[in-house]
Amino acid sequence: MGLPPPYHIEDTPVTSRLAFAALAFASTAACTRPSTSATAPAGAAKAASEAVAQPGAATEANGAAAAPNVTANGVPRAVGPVATVNGRDIAGDRFNAEFARLVGRSTKVPADRLRRIAQNVLNRLIEQELREQAIRNENITLTDAEFEDAWKEFTGRFRKGDGRFDESALTTELERAHTTMDQMREQIRQQRLGAKLVQKLGKVEVSEADSKAYYDMNPSAWLEAASRDLRPILIRVPADASADVQQKAKQKAEDASAALKKGQDFEQVAKQYSEGPLPPLHLTRASAEPELEPVAFQLKVGEVSKPIKTRWGWYVLRLIEKNEERTRPYSEVRDEIRTQLTTRRGYTEERRILVELRKKAEVVEKLPF
Repeated sequence: MGLPPPYHIEDTPVTSRLAFAALAFASTAACTRPSTSATAPAGAAKAASEAVAQPGAATEANGAAAAPNVTANGVPRAVGPVATVNGRDIAGDRFNAEFARLVGRSTKVPADRLRRIAQNVLNRLIEQELREQAIRNENITLTDAEFEDAWKEFTGRFRKGDGRFDESALTTELERAHTTMDQMREQIRQQRLGAKLVQKLGKVEVSEADSKAYYDMNPSAWLEAASRDLRPILIRVPADASADVQQKAKQKAEDASAALKKGQDFEQVAKQYSEGPLPPLHLTRASAEPELEPVAFQLKVGEVSKPIKTRWGWYVLRLIEKNEERTRPYSEVRDEIRTQLTTRRGYTEERRILVELRKKAEVVEKLPF
């Protein structure tokens, strides 16, 4: 599950996604917002430049070290503000960090492309500043409960096959996105604030007629594949465990299966032979658990499976519901459609609002090259 950057290295227009982006959660060092009300002191600019360069980052063709205010790509670093938006400066170190994150030390990017990338970075920072100013002007705030809901929604995307939170997967994604946990939390906060700004200034309402028309025009979207809902018990064992450890885990799974077939309480059996009951499983023919799917589709409702070996360990399944292929009725998907259409309109309205804010703003750009 990737977390895409807020813009590409290509020279395409920058488009932010606020809270409406399904993948907008992973961004960059721009998540942290140092005060931009004044020009950065020369010492701070120098420190930022050195941080971007990194020790021993680049050398010129003759082997000499790159100049302090020139990147490894041979382009100048921003020393002072790169833009002023309604009297507020955007510090050069923010620009330097974003530019370095996108192009690194590559010397293969043509000069004209580097300039377009730099302009895209600057546009992004200007939009961020315009959005933050509008949020303050509109007195938009986020409660602790609203933030916690947003954070739970984000972390809920990182689950293991058994439904548990996968902290290592989250850490990996944060590292890939070159951001920290604190920066990610701040970005999510800004996304939700941005979403509330769009809700206040934009027109995102969706009528019943709009929803029904969308349903009628997309019949294949409501076709639901056959599936099975199951209660699982998992006896965990590492995939590289010894044969003896594997055999002991398998025996526990067989004992659990036998106990369930005798009619013993599922919760008690799960606690006795494993860590306890797991969340229900919903499997389709295309599920990511190939060892479980064929067994699940052969079970009858209420029936208990034999032990099944997977990468997580040994599973025992009880089928609780069979769901055959069907077309979901409009009454069932009405809310989903409304959410989807609202999201799409949110994209459009966000862009419109930012364009209007830019037209009204006093913006002075000061790109270093």
